Amino acid sequence: MPKDHVKLFDTISPVYAWFFNSQVAYYRKVINILKQHVPLENYKRVLDVGCGTGPLCYVLKKAGFDTYGVEVSKGMLDQALKRLKGMDIKAYKIEPGERFPFDDNFFDIAIASYVAHGIKKEEREILYKEMSRVARDYVILHDYHRNRDFLTSFVEWLEGGDYFNFVEQVEEELRKNFEGVKVVELSKRVSLYILKPYKDLN
Repeated sequence: MPKDHVKLFDTISPVYAWFFNSQVAYYRKVINILKQHVPLENYKRVLDVGCGTGPLCYVLKKAGFDTYGVEVSKGMLDQALKRLKGMDIKAYKIEPGERFPFDDNFFDIAIASYVAHGIKKEEREILYKEMSRVARDYVILHDYHRNRDFLTSFVEWLEGGDYFNFVEQVEEELRKNFEGVKVVELSKRVSLYILKPYKDLN
């Protein structure tokens, strides 16, 4: 992710924080749907990649998981730490493309929500490899699919990510990077991509 893109999220982080409670309510629904496809009761330690202001971390912790987060935007992370204070959630600032500060297979599951579409393909390749490296059993992406609407397209154009390329090639891209790919459509624009990492990461 370019530095100017990170600075954008630093700047708008207080605005994102306004929606913390509604995002918590939404992610509760997402996790309940995920439970229908992944035996979450069998797992304990989860990483939220690109944790933003922390709503998914909050939901995961309340659901009983040992929860960690990583985030490239200091502004977003600062907002998260305020809202997650006292919850024993470990969240770390990382640089774009940086190796995650965790050992191989440290987590049962790694989740990234609305992250992949915002970075270029070569950066997504790094994201997929790092999530696969640290997650023993599942990598979960919560992100857009091919169906688009004007408002989402306009907002994503303003943010300057790779949304338009991502939605056209996401499934093909994931099948090249993961041993197993299951797509669960959540709405007209959003899916859960339930992914099994390759055993051999070399």
